[in-house]
Amino acid sequence: MFLLSIGLLVIALVQGQSVGIGTNAPNSSSILDLGQGGKPLILPRLTTAELSAVPTKTLGMIAYNTVENQLYAYQRYGTSTILINGNLLRLSLNRWQPVSTGPQMIAWGVVDSFATEKNGSGNYSVVWDASSNWYTLTVSGHNYYKDSMLLIITAVGNGSWDQAISTGELIDGNTRRASIKFTDVSRSVAGWSSTDSRRRSWFHFVLYNLRKDPYNILSP
Repeated sequence: MFLLSIGLLVIALVQGQSVGIGTNAPNSSSILDLGQGGKPLILPRLTTAELSAVPTKTLGMIAYNTVENQLYAYQRYGTSTILINGNLLRLSLNRWQPVSTGPQMIAWGVVDSFATEKNGSGNYSVVWDASSNWYTLTVSGHNYYKDSMLLIITAVGNGSWDQAISTGELIDGNTRRASIKFTDVSRSVAGWSSTDSRRRSWFHFVLYNLRKDPYNILSP
């Protein structure tokens, strides 16, 4: 089936027609229409080194980078002007880079009030510190820097509407962690302990890298 599809695609390229896989009526403006099947398309999966080793790179190439866990495309990231023999030449600079070049998402998760992960990226741990009455967030392979990272915390569930949330930075030798503290306003006023106040809701968190060039886009 695969060889047949490739053969049809080659014929279509020659004849300027559209090829449909999973559909008998491919879009006439496309070279390949995969239809509306219930299965996704899996793109080639390459490491960063394998992407760099592609011999003839062409704008528009796309693959899944298994090292960065990110969809990558070979695309233009800037231009440069050089002077040769008194003439200014404008050069296009192309490279493999993430399809999304916004802030880099480092980790995300859904955690209950007992610090048990319910869902998430799987590269972090959350521990409840009973002596300090806060949660400690540790992300594998990424130290936490409050001056260059954005940690978004959202309380969800019963009682979440009156919880004040604050975050901090914990430095332990070469390891830097984030701290997350909830203050339940109504229960604090009523005299409840910090331990009892925390057991009212789960929380969602997302950690972004806000460094100027998290994906090294500006550096070839």
